[in-house]
Amino acid sequence: MPAEARAPKENTVDERRESRAGRWLSRLRPSSVRIRTKLALMLLIPVLALAGISSVRLGDSADEASVAAKTEDLVRLADTTARLIRAMQDERTQAAVQVFKENAVLGQTLDGFEAAVIASNERLKEFDAARATFADDPVVKPLLDSASKPLSRLAVVRAAAHGDIERVHLTVYSAAVSRLVGVLDHAVDEAEAPLNQNLRAAALLATADESSERLRVLSLGLVDGQPLDASYRPIMELIGDRERALTEYRRISAEGTGFESGGLGAKDARPANAFEQKVATSRSHEAIAVGHAALMVAFDARHAATTAAIDTVFLRTVERAEVIREDVTRRVLIEGGLVVFTLVLAVLIGLWLGRSVTRGLRRLRDSARRVARHELPTAVRQVDEQRDLTGLTPEEFAERTTPPLREAGSDELAEVAGAFNMVHREAIRVAAQQAMLRVHIGAMFVRLARRGHSLTGRLTAELDAAELNEQDPDQLERLFRLDHLVSLQGRANDSLLVLGGASAAKVRRSNESLSDVLRAAQSHTEHYTRVNYSTVDDGIWIKPGVVDDAVQLLAELIDNATRYSNSPATVSARFLADHVAVEVTDQGIGIAPERLARFNERLTGASPLDLESLQAMGLTVVGMLAGRHGIAVRLVPGGEKGIRVEVTIPGSLVDFEPSPEHQRRLGEPATVPVRREAPLFRRGGERRAPSIVDTEVLPVIHFERRPATAEPVEIGPDGLPRRRPMTSYGSATPSPNPPATGPIRRDPAAIGATYVAYARGLTGSRNGRNNEPRTTT
Repeated sequence: MPAEARAPKENTVDERRESRAGRWLSRLRPSSVRIRTKLALMLLIPVLALAGISSVRLGDSADEASVAAKTEDLVRLADTTARLIRAMQDERTQAAVQVFKENAVLGQTLDGFEAAVIASNERLKEFDAARATFADDPVVKPLLDSASKPLSRLAVVRAAAHGDIERVHLTVYSAAVSRLVGVLDHAVDEAEAPLNQNLRAAALLATADESSERLRVLSLGLVDGQPLDASYRPIMELIGDRERALTEYRRISAEGTGFESGGLGAKDARPANAFEQKVATSRSHEAIAVGHAALMVAFDARHAATTAAIDTVFLRTVERAEVIREDVTRRVLIEGGLVVFTLVLAVLIGLWLGRSVTRGLRRLRDSARRVARHELPTAVRQVDEQRDLTGLTPEEFAERTTPPLREAGSDELAEVAGAFNMVHREAIRVAAQQAMLRVHIGAMFVRLARRGHSLTGRLTAELDAAELNEQDPDQLERLFRLDHLVSLQGRANDSLLVLGGASAAKVRRSNESLSDVLRAAQSHTEHYTRVNYSTVDDGIWIKPGVVDDAVQLLAELIDNATRYSNSPATVSARFLADHVAVEVTDQGIGIAPERLARFNERLTGASPLDLESLQAMGLTVVGMLAGRHGIAVRLVPGGEKGIRVEVTIPGSLVDFEPSPEHQRRLGEPATVPVRREAPLFRRGGERRAPSIVDTEVLPVIHFERRPATAEPVEIGPDGLPRRRPMTSYGSATPSPNPPATGPIRRDPAAIGATYVAYARGLTGSRNGRNNEPRTTT
């Protein structure tokens, strides 16, 4: 595929990526984040900062606690190691006695050696238990393993002690002690101040004691009265090591200043001190007297004093290590508790404050929605339905309304609630002002309609006067057309009355049949000749209080059906179960679905007086009249084209027999003989003279308007019908209570019935079928 063909797809993918990135960026905008999330983020930032600082502090404290705990373990390990060193020294001394028993002539048996072995085994168990504490320590564990190697060869030395033990076996003890002293030195290096100073003092004492004990072993190998020879140099090195260790100990330890003048061991150790001094002042080839028994006692005293000092140092060091560890642990716990308490308190305070804000905002939101969706529309509707404001101005009426939101507190939420109450009050004021304006507009409509009715009444009177003695058929036809236009103008005035909130109905005491109501509605339409009746059930009577409004409603629907279609409109009326169904169907151009839905919505309730209601004034009037009496009107598509109007008249508005007033009138002449003629008309360009087509009896539609006579039409000398005023057209029965005087009023419904008969005669004349009228079905 060429690159040009792939380019649009690649661009589409890029555009999708950009749109997806744009949506993500729009979500990250502060205006797109909910307030609850914003408050949570505002609370989260200081909490995270506090948690970070606290974690650093707690980490330092935890490290300090870990170091204190490790230092305590090192101190305990050093104490255990020092005890093991002492046991190894004691066992070595007893082994040396067995090795040099001939030189020393001490006469000791193996009982002392075996007791020393038992004590060493106890210390070895303690040492093994201490080693387990440092099983994961990468530095201490190798040292402990290294010290354990010479200890593992003790079994060979102990076995030889029961047979022929040699001097070389003593090196095992010296190697073990040397490596154990290395463990002490490492403990000194790893321990933190001030414990490392105490451990250093203990290590120096252990070094001095080891030098003294090794000097004891060398002295046991000397022969009394013999020169030192090869032993001179090792003895001098041991004496120097011991003095340096003691000197350093005195420098760093306050306890070291309390040594007695005789040094460690005091006077019991003087023979050992004297022996060291003697060796230091002699030469290797000079003979030296060695008192082994006295030296053993002196070295025992020095050893006991040194180990006692070491035990004292370790006791104090262990106690201090425990105190430090407990202090650090307690501080860590306190700091941790304070941090947790602070975080919890901050979160609780933030939640409390944030909840109050979010609850206030949620309350404002719910209240605003409730006011916007229910309370404000209800209040506005009540204002609209109210005809006056009880003498109040819109401002005074708005001030008396109850605020929808409660202004609690003095924070910003209360200010928002106050501002919303102001908006609500202003909306009520505007609604009241608009309601008053609509009332005034309605009053203007009523005033215009009343004035229009007055003018149409005067015009009708003039037409009656013109028709009184008119003999020219053309002029009479023109007058009939003018009469019909006056009838249409009367319907327009009635529509203005409905829009103004008034009623166009007259005071009526008798019901009317459904067929009469339909024909009266037909007579109020402009193209009344385009109306066909398919089915009209007999025996249905419309109640008096609904007759005029029903005529007005049906006239508007029939007029719409005939106005926008050249084909005849079909009207049918049936009684179904509990209601009367009237259908008006036309074959016009139809209505778009969205406009049809909007029109049906206008027909279901009271529509506001706006530009659209005036543009569709007929449907607006139908909706108002239908809502006034509970009549349902619905527009539906009429099949392939056109519109079908379904009118549902509830059963409560109809009767099935005429009212007593109507029955009383039925006792009077119910029909008026009318001689109908066809006026001049043009057909194929030929002007035809009028001819008498038939004489028929028209049904009387009892729309009371003025007295009328039931006399037949007279024929003038020219052979044309001479109509007496108010007889042939607009036939109606006399009113039960005719006015004695006053202007003559015409009934457009009666005139419309005569127009229908006239149209039938005209159709029959055109067809030329035995001069019989064509009945509309």
